[in-house]
Amino acid sequence: MNLRRKILTTSATALAAIGLLAGTAQARDEVRVPSLTAPFGAGITEQIVIFERLIAKRHPWVRLVAQESPGFVYNIREMASNKKRYKTTTFWSSTGGLWAAETAQKGFFPKPIPRDDFRWLLTRSSNCIWFSTLDANIKSIKDFSGKKIGLGRRSQTHWALFTTKAIEVGEGVKDANLEYLGNNAGMAAMLDGRVDVAVMIATMTADQSVVFPAGPVRKIAATGRTYYNIPISKAATMKVNKELKSPFVSHTIAANKLPNQPNKMDCLGDYVFMAAHKDFPDDVAHALTTVFLDIDTAAGKYLGGGKLYRRSSMCVVPNGVKPHPASLKACKDFGVEPKILK
Repeated sequence: MNLRRKILTTSATALAAIGLLAGTAQARDEVRVPSLTAPFGAGITEQIVIFERLIAKRHPWVRLVAQESPGFVYNIREMASNKKRYKTTTFWSSTGGLWAAETAQKGFFPKPIPRDDFRWLLTRSSNCIWFSTLDANIKSIKDFSGKKIGLGRRSQTHWALFTTKAIEVGEGVKDANLEYLGNNAGMAAMLDGRVDVAVMIATMTADQSVVFPAGPVRKIAATGRTYYNIPISKAATMKVNKELKSPFVSHTIAANKLPNQPNKMDCLGDYVFMAAHKDFPDDVAHALTTVFLDIDTAAGKYLGGGKLYRRSSMCVVPNGVKPHPASLKACKDFGVEPKILK
């Protein structure tokens, strides 16, 4: 009889706690959080649309709302100038993007924007940048001298700005003919013989369990033509960092992670993450980081790029950005120890 009474008492307590939580959740109005992403086709916009739906089903009050934007540069400039967004909006950017803002890179930022204005909330992936060519005689960036190099548009950070720095600063090649065509247009120009080299990018998880090649990589692989990958060496990345005080990372991507990549390869990279202004509220930051961790790989069921979101990578805090304290707490509360890179 005593045992039965104890069971009933415990059950009643549990039900009361659940009722209290439900009442608290119902009492709070939904909080809509716009998230500045990137243009459709870049991948992040489509992924966040999926997360909109998943978050709405899993969290009682936070609601993420994807907002397409012209790209990472716009996101940083908007978040630095629009005070109405400081406590309401998240945005997607990269460590390289914040460096470009703080150093006022010509053509991107007319004046410096301190990276200390922003806080990391969670990491999506890391980038890997290298080059490809159809010419077997071009074996390294040193061979770019006098060659036509197809890069992204001048307004693109990863496809143009960072790659230009790797060529001119990292390897000291000043006489390559850099043509700012656009990422897909650069690949098409190489296939047509109008340029000798084109830039390539992939995004990947921290442990390289998921490597997601960008469109130009998939396109050249699908042609069936013989082509050669040209790495961006660790030494070149370190030289860029030393001379420009940038936070780029050198990745060594394992063999066979990419099409036509039988050997390991060095590439220049940075990290893509969700951020907010330093005034962004603690409770919303904690809620967003928590619900992304809860969703984990579920987004990958609906979109290939959704597979990049993994608990093991989401709590990796990149070098070059300060973490939001509430997001660090969310990782710990969820049982994922944050890894803060230096």
